[in-house]
Amino acid sequence: MRTLDRSLVLIALAVGLFALLQQREGTTSATASFHNPEDLGPAAKLILAGEDPLVVRNESGRIGWGEQPTARAWSMGAVHIGEIIKAKLQSEGYQSERDDLEAELREIEAEFTTRAEALQAEYGEITEDDPKFPEAQGRMQVVMQEYQEFAQMAQGRTSELQTQQLERAYREMTEAVEVVADNKNVDIVFRFIPTAEPFGTNMVEQAMLQIQLRPFLRYPDTIDLTDAVMDELDLK
Repeated sequence: MRTLDRSLVLIALAVGLFALLQQREGTTSATASFHNPEDLGPAAKLILAGEDPLVVRNESGRIGWGEQPTARAWSMGAVHIGEIIKAKLQSEGYQSERDDLEAELREIEAEFTTRAEALQAEYGEITEDDPKFPEAQGRMQVVMQEYQEFAQMAQGRTSELQTQQLERAYREMTEAVEVVADNKNVDIVFRFIPTAEPFGTNMVEQAMLQIQLRPFLRYPDTIDLTDAVMDELDLK
C-alpha cells in the first residue's frame, strides 16, 4: 500500500474512533452539530474584530455584548392600550357600577325636585309684596344651597368612580400583558397608537397630542400584541 493511501486510511480510522468515543461519553451539542450542516456552533462566545473587539455571547437566553445588564438584545412588543381600556370600561361589570351610581344620584336629585315642587305648590305665584315672601325665599334658598352641595358631591363621586375604574382597567390590562408577554417570550412592551388610527378631533391641540402619543412611525405588524391581550381579557 502506498504511503499516501496508508495515511488516508489512518485518518479515516482516527475520525471514526473519535466519533465512537464521543457517542460513548454522551453526545454533546458540539457533536450533534456535525450531523446538522445548517447549525453553526455551539460556541461559548463570538469575537467580532475591530478597533475595539466586540464579544457576543449568550446571556440568559438573550444576545449579550457587554458586562452591563442593559447590554442585551431584548424582544419587543406593543399594545394599543386605548382600545383595550375603552373595551374594558364598556364591559358589563364596569357599566353596572356606573349605572348603580347614576341611579342613586338620580334618586337623590328627585328628592330635591319634589321639595322644590312642594314649595312652589305651597306658595304659588307669590310676589315680593306678600308678607310670606321672605319666608318662601328663605326656604327656597335653603333647597337651592343644598342642591348645589349635592351637585358638587355627585360630580366628585362620579369622578372618583371613573378614576377608580380607569386604574383598575389599567391594572387588569398590565396583568394580561404580563401573561401574553410570558407566553410569547417578549421582554419589553410599549403602549402605542397605530399610525392608521384616525385622530378623531377638529382641535389643533388634540391633533398635536395625537401625534405626540404615537411613538412608532413604522413598525412590523408582528409586534402588535393588542389582539392577544384582548383575548386574554376576554374582550371583543
